Amino acid sequence: MSEMIHKVEEQSGVSIHREIPAKRSHEDFDIGQMSLQTRAAFSRVCRDGSASPDDYRHVFESVLGRSVVSEILQ
Repeated sequence: MSEMIHKVEEQSGVSIHREIPAKRSHEDFDIGQMSLQTRAAFSRVCRDGSASPDDYRHVFESVLGRSVVSEILQ
């Protein structure tokens, strides 16, 4: 994992400290391993607007993982 950001929230005399992952740049991702099917689905979802429900599922599975999406949709 990359760097962590330390956030402090002040609320009526209480400080809440959180460590959250820093935003990753596009260079941190290896899209060379992405299949043509996944690239096409991302393109239809994000650019063309012609995405089907299967395209959305494919994109979510590539981001979250197939088992997570299957668990959510049960």
